[in-house]
Amino acid sequence: MAGVSGDAVLALAAESARTLPAHDAKRRLAAVTVELGLPEPELPTAVALIATDTCERILDRSIPAEVGIHELNVVGHEGSPLNDLLPTVAGLAAHLEDDLGGRADDDLQTRLAALARAILDRLTAGNSA
Repeated sequence: MAGVSGDAVLALAAESARTLPAHDAKRRLAAVTVELGLPEPELPTAVALIATDTCERILDRSIPAEVGIHELNVVGHEGSPLNDLLPTVAGLAAHLEDDLGGRADDDLQTRLAALARAILDRLTAGNSA
């Protein structure tokens, strides 16, 4: 972040994107947002950002499928451009919890990866329109 300085910016910049726990990352990002005087994103933008990050992490397997499924519940927020996908996400979550005892099998991981790709494709198409 050339030309941008501040304690919160430096603290976030010093962290590794792959090892920083999500809770700490959210806290540090909130501090950067306040420090820079940035407005909070509109809900559809926030949902798109969270869904994109979650889908990318699902596809590169940097988070377990069990975590990814639950994080994708963000698509259900009112005003979300992905709201119609909530039944699909909920169905995968129910299958994970009710049928698989909370442990994703290969089939569920394959279905989740397909959903993640579909979400990313849709968000990409929405940004190019």
